[in-house]
Amino acid sequence: MRLQRLAAIVVLATVGVAAPAAAQADPEDQRPEIAVFVPDRVVTVEGRAKTVTFEIINVGEVAAASVVAEFGSDEAPVPASVGFIPPQGCSPAGCTVGDLAPGARKSYRFTVEPTADLPELGASFGISVRDASGEWGESASVTVVHTESGVDLEVAQVDDINLAPGKSATVPVSVRNVGNAAVDGITIVLAGQPYISFPNAYSNCEAVADLYGVICVFDQQLGPDEVFTLSSSTPLKVKAAADAPGPQSYYLGLFALGLGDLDLTTALAKKAAKSPKSQLRLEPARQGLAEGAQASELNEWDNVISFLVKVSKNPADSVAIGGTFAGAIGDTRTIKVGIRNDGPAATLDGTPSADVTIPSGLKLTKVDENCFPIADGEPLPDNEGEVSGHFYRCLVATNLGKGKRALFSFTAKIEDGDNEDPGSITVDGGVQDPKASNNTAKIEVKLTGGGSGGGLPTTGAPAGLLAAGGALLLVGGAAAFILARRRRIITVAE
Repeated sequence: MRLQRLAAIVVLATVGVAAPAAAQADPEDQRPEIAVFVPDRVVTVEGRAKTVTFEIINVGEVAAASVVAEFGSDEAPVPASVGFIPPQGCSPAGCTVGDLAPGARKSYRFTVEPTADLPELGASFGISVRDASGEWGESASVTVVHTESGVDLEVAQVDDINLAPGKSATVPVSVRNVGNAAVDGITIVLAGQPYISFPNAYSNCEAVADLYGVICVFDQQLGPDEVFTLSSSTPLKVKAAADAPGPQSYYLGLFALGLGDLDLTTALAKKAAKSPKSQLRLEPARQGLAEGAQASELNEWDNVISFLVKVSKNPADSVAIGGTFAGAIGDTRTIKVGIRNDGPAATLDGTPSADVTIPSGLKLTKVDENCFPIADGEPLPDNEGEVSGHFYRCLVATNLGKGKRALFSFTAKIEDGDNEDPGSITVDGGVQDPKASNNTAKIEVKLTGGGSGGGLPTTGAPAGLLAAGGALLLVGGAAAFILARRRRIITVAE
């Protein structure tokens, strides 16, 4: 399995949901959407055991009840030659998964230890999930193959890290070579998200803006069955920015590659060699067997793990900005109303939002693309009431930093100035907002003898609707970056 497939697995396993399923008229008629993520190929060395993680994830919007996982089937049982050992708590036939809410996932680990009877081209078996009644099902296939020699790096899981804004913590990194050949050196890649950084400055590490992360090279051989961890004397820190939105979970990915697997690592290794005293250092956690170095990585799917940095609550004061339609009867005027973040933190994704009530005496002719009509607090069907209605909900497309504004434009023809039904903008700042007294501002009509209209003399509203979720792109984008910068890809001959 190459890194394109790896990216999909890690993104969905980390976030849980790739994208909302398309809504249908009756949710009761929707079938649950369950995905099985498992490596399509598992390479074993010299008959050694290999442990494999697979994920069962509800990627849809409908809950799944009484989910069951099965290994093989009556028609195609798991071949005895793969030496299958089921996950703990499961039988050789399968696992009782239970109920899965939308976005929920279950993780299992099975082991294969091929026998001498494993065919030269390997043997395959299926992993399927279904509901107890068999009304729906999904499946994936695993092929177990054997090779005589190779490198097989595994990254140990990192527990989620809790951070207060502005604080940092050490990232524990552990890499094991479960192959029977040594690798000449290691590259560690940490990919983060905005507001998360790796502040240490080591000569063998380099920040990569495209990853919101860092790449570190280690010119140290990792032999068979050896485990390396970062030295306690040179910790690798992860830090949450002082203005990081919170509470929020930030998704991070950790990759381990051979030293020459990225085209930029050679230059970084040469640079690091000039400053040996300031390097991030690996140290052996367990010695193994010293054997000749080879470059073949057998199983890329366990070269990467994901974990969360959970940032605690960080206040962001959302303030409503009102406006005035000023002009004579018959004039058409545009105003910009909106939201200002008075900090101290940036706002969370998807917040704040604003409900806008247009005052009477106006006929709307154009509404900001980030605003949609509502009735009784709920969205109206597409195009129903658009432009002609008086109640709108406006969404912010990006995080708002301290002092930043999101403005929404409304254009209307002034028909009269009675202001019988007043207008307003009311902001919902979410859990971050510490002050409700500044969440509402007036939207008014002011009749004049003519001339230019009122409103805020500012330009630029945020483009697009709510972002679909940057966390979904994190590890996938990192994997794409690594794939693009790889020097080579070596496939095991089977």
